[in-house]
Amino acid sequence: MKIVKNAMIVVPDEKKCLIRNGFIRIDGNKIAEIDSMEKLTAQKLEGAEVIDAKGKIAIPGFVSTHSHLYSAVVRSLPHAGYDDVDFSFVSWMDRFWFKMLEDKVNRKDVYAGTLINCIENIKHGYTTTSDTCEGSYALPGALFEAGRAAEESGIRGLMSFETTGRISPENAELGLKENVDFIQERRKYPDSRIQGVIGVHTTYTCSGDLIQKCRAEATRIGAGLQMHLADDRWHSFDSTLKYGKRCLKWLEDLEFLGPDVLFFHCSYMNNRLDPEIMKRHGCNISHQPVSNASFGFWPNMVPFIDAGVNVSLGTDGQTQSMFENMRAAQMIHRIRYEDLELLPDKQMFEMATINGARSLHMEDQIGTLEVGKKADIVLLKNNSPVPVFENNVMNFIVTVADSAHVDTVIIDGNLVVKGGEYLLMDEEEVRAKCQEQAVDFWKRNNWPIP
Repeated sequence: MKIVKNAMIVVPDEKKCLIRNGFIRIDGNKIAEIDSMEKLTAQKLEGAEVIDAKGKIAIPGFVSTHSHLYSAVVRSLPHAGYDDVDFSFVSWMDRFWFKMLEDKVNRKDVYAGTLINCIENIKHGYTTTSDTCEGSYALPGALFEAGRAAEESGIRGLMSFETTGRISPENAELGLKENVDFIQERRKYPDSRIQGVIGVHTTYTCSGDLIQKCRAEATRIGAGLQMHLADDRWHSFDSTLKYGKRCLKWLEDLEFLGPDVLFFHCSYMNNRLDPEIMKRHGCNISHQPVSNASFGFWPNMVPFIDAGVNVSLGTDGQTQSMFENMRAAQMIHRIRYEDLELLPDKQMFEMATINGARSLHMEDQIGTLEVGKKADIVLLKNNSPVPVFENNVMNFIVTVADSAHVDTVIIDGNLVVKGGEYLLMDEEEVRAKCQEQAVDFWKRNNWPIP
């Protein structure tokens, strides 16, 4: 048993969002009690591992609903891929990302990149991630390597492989089989932090037949579906040219949509019609504000939020900081609408926590600090120059705090980060092995090496 004491605790109570000085009792991997320090008796402390959270704010762990965790091994490349040609995202994907990155990724790359990325995510306050593994020529086994790394890191994760039809029908079948095999393997361990869902790349790389096969398999085994959608304008241009309709409407006609579907990006949608389609089918959206902005995209989540669609936040492998994501999402939309009250701090915090849990159908387990939920807890340093209390705690978390404030991380009841230090393995050794793997990857492309 563990007890986190003397904490300022953020709780999901509309009237009283904060326990100013309280404790959290953890029994196994679940929260057994949350209350004020006046209720913490000597009897409750007896035999418990005590974590003193004086001067810290307890929040639920962040939930990233989209990432490519292996991508740590392909960061800060010595080759940009632009080649002095007119840049468009879809041509860059075709000329550079697919040929020089995805198609050259091997299973060692996947393991090394995923492991260090998970460690960095945890240290930045993420306790749960949803991952889409890439590397079609690393099949079979790529997703299993990503899952192995995630499990070793201590993070909670829903893992998938990016099924795509851009290489061959045989490779597409391998990708779908990888998902199904991984899901079935992980279900042998129902209490494991790592489980699987079915990943689909996107509309312009997958035929209607392949998309329907993915849907049929998800329905057959009762698994969720995750898919990129309209991160670039090309997605809708492509589906309109081929099928006479934009990509979401095409997916609806294929009977792909449902509450088990999580879409990534959704930057270039039909904002007049698509929100109602999403809401009608109960689909979820993972918004990638930092990643989208870095590629010059300008997503608009407001029509979907206004329609009642559940919108959460993801990293897309482009940032480690959920604080950056919350602020970027808030700024992008306030600039677009010239409305400084749009997406208030509490709403942004919920997009980073409970909305993410809803997107992964885990809202009964994670996303808030409540009795009976999994003990996924982050302690933030409270070094605010002004007093923090009910009226401004959300503002401090969303607009002031950053990853340097993350002091302690508990996942599934296990202490994983203490005093900012990762505890489960030698982080620098893991980082060094990823660097070695990155150099090996660069050699495969004949890029400069140190």
